[in-house]
Parts: sequence; C-alpha cells; structure tokens
Amino acid sequence: MSLVCLLYCCACQHREHALAARELQSPAPDSTLVPQLTRLANGKFAVSWQQHRSDGGYDFAMAVGDGDHWSDVRMIAGGPNLSMFTADLPGIAEMAVGSHLAYWELKDTDSGDPYATKIQTAISHDEGRSWEAVKQPYSDALAGQHSFLSCFPMAESGVGLVWLDAQQRALVRKTAMMTGGHSAMDSERGAIGLRCARLTPKGEPVSDSFIVPITCECCPTSAALTARGPVVLYRGRVDPPGTIPAEVDDNRPTIRDIYLTRLEKGRWTTPHTVHADNWVINACPDNGPAVDAAGNQVAVAWWTASGNAPKVQMAFSADAGDSFGPAIRIDSSHGEGQVTVAILPGEPMEAVVGWLEDGQVRARSVSATGDLGPITTLGPSPRHSRLPRWYLSDGSILAGWTAKTTSGTQVRLSRLIRQ
Repeated sequence: MSLVCLLYCCACQHREHALAARELQSPAPDSTLVPQLTRLANGKFAVSWQQHRSDGGYDFAMAVGDGDHWSDVRMIAGGPNLSMFTADLPGIAEMAVGSHLAYWELKDTDSGDPYATKIQTAISHDEGRSWEAVKQPYSDALAGQHSFLSCFPMAESGVGLVWLDAQQRALVRKTAMMTGGHSAMDSERGAIGLRCARLTPKGEPVSDSFIVPITCECCPTSAALTARGPVVLYRGRVDPPGTIPAEVDDNRPTIRDIYLTRLEKGRWTTPHTVHADNWVINACPDNGPAVDAAGNQVAVAWWTASGNAPKVQMAFSADAGDSFGPAIRIDSSHGEGQVTVAILPGEPMEAVVGWLEDGQVRARSVSATGDLGPITTLGPSPRHSRLPRWYLSDGSILAGWTAKTTSGTQVRLSRLIRQ
C-alpha cells in the first residue's frame, strides 16, 4: 500500500508541473524569423521580428498587444544591408512609459570585413508608429563585429546595452595590413570582448566600456535585473595565463563555459562560471546562455557539448548570482540549445525552460530541487534559430519561436499553461 501511495504522490507532483501549449494568432506575416519579446509597463507586449525583402535584404518590424490581440505591423527599419543571423536577435526596450528603444545591426559593407556590423538604435514615442534614429552607442573608428546584443533597465528609465565587440580584432587586422602581413588568418586573431553602454531615456549614450576583454567569439549574450543590479551572462574562454587580447586565436582549443557578472554600485563584479562544464572547443558554437531574475532569484539555462555529449542544462541561484546550485539536465537526449528561461512565482524556485531538440521547440518546468516536468513540444523550428525571451503573463508563459513551415519560416506565439 505504501508503494502505491508513493507512486500516486509522484504522479500528482508530475502533473502539477505539466505544461499545455496553446498557439496564438501571430501578428507576423510569412517569411519572418528572429523574434524577440518585450513586456511593457502597461501590461502589453512588444513582439519584433525580421522579414525578407524582395531586394535580398530584411525589414525590422514589430507589433504591440496582449498575446491574444495585436496592433497593425509597424516598420522600424529596413534595407539590403540589414544584418540577419538566426542566433542574433534584434529587439525592443522600454524606456519611460510610452517611449521605446529599438536596437539592431547593419552590415558594414565598406569595411572589407565580412563579419563587420554596426549597431543601430532608434527611439519611438508612439508605440512604434514612428521612429527617430539616435547616435550609435559607441564611437569606434575601426570597423568590426558589434553583435549579439542584450538589454537591461537602468535607473531613471535609461537602459544598458551589452554586446560582443571586435575592437581588439580590428586593431590586429589594421596592424597586419599596415605592415604588409595581412592574411585570411588575421581575421581569426585578436579578442572578441564583452562591452556595455549606458543610454539615457532619450537613447543617448552616456558611457561605454569593456566588461570583459576576452570572450567566446559569437555566442549570444543574455541579461536580467536582480534586486542587487543587472546580471549579464555570456560564454567565456580560458586562454593560457598571460594571454593579451591581441594574441587570442580562434583556432586555439580553450575551455568555453558560461560566465556571470553583475553591475553593483557602479562596478561589474569579477566574472565567475555558472557551472564548470570544462568544455574544450576550438570554435564558437553560436549557442549562448539565457537568464531570468526575480528579486534575488536567478535562473540560467545553457547548452554544452562537454565530453562530446551535447546537452541542455540549467541552474538556480538564491543570492542574485553569487552562487549556483548543481547543474540540472533538461533535454531528453539530443538537445541543440538556443535556450530561453522564465522564472515562475512561488517556492521552491521554479522556471520554464525552452530549447531546441530534434528540430522541435520544446519546453518544460524545472524546480531548483531538480524536479522535472514532462516535455511539451510547440512545433518544428529550423535548427540554429535562437529562442527569444519568454515572459510570465497572467499566470501563463508567453512564448515566441521561429516555426518551420512548408513555405519557409514564420514567427509564431504560444501560451504555456501549467496544468
């Protein structure tokens, strides 16, 4: 009898963590991809995406709504040089109520560097109906990669932008060209670093600086706001002691695990690993972490292939990211990453995690105690398509994803409801 009771209790607990997915009407037309979601102060959401143009470029567009009803499609920018990469998501940030900042990237076609991009920003005061360009958040004269942006709120309605920046690599390339020694190899030398800019409520850059001078080259970043300040997550790399940014070589095998740093009292804390996967790789996997925070609670999800065993993991922190519990594996066996995570209210700490596996978007609930809910499948998605931030909304999770359709791709939305 006791065994029957135990099995019954386990089954009840399992059902409590189950998620049901209900697909919503999407404001995005066909041939759209790289969605991003932003929760607004008025309870609505801004969903943005890119869509194909007939000239081979892309448009950057958005709509505002509550998840079930959406505004008309509102154009932000577009052109043949608008940059698009399925793991690199442009997005929208809310400044003061009714004021929004859009951020995206343009190809730097004059540079001669195929990876060079420029960060573009614009402000809207009418929920995206019209946009006014503002100054880019850095003043570099050298062309190079400026990509994989994340955004977090700051005091007085300003925002912080973080991105991966190739300033050091551009310097190496320029020096090689000046000395007559430039070759294709020089495009893979020099560090990519993690950089941050603070923007005023008008979108004007106040300051920018490097948080970390050496990181993995092209894994997405992620940011969230804790009670002790914003945290930024990124994939780092451990070069030999004494390595300077100019000596970094993409082809050198290095440990590339997930790191966290927090902006506290105006200073970034010393970065530390979320978990020691000790994944050694000599290339960038284009697969970054995801983070959500509520007070001092922090949940982080990521993908690793340490030991040639690809898997999706997550870990919880109760002290704003100072320390984390053990890594919890969440995929079934063939996780492809491109993760997202959203914290649920209540105790013990619990979150809903989204990831790609076997060409499908999947989700499940995970608790800090290691309890895993059953996997829910939202639908097929192209591999390498990063999932946008998912948000808690009226007790459910509003989830965005790039769907694989018979005619190509389309940004779709689902509501995940706890059973």
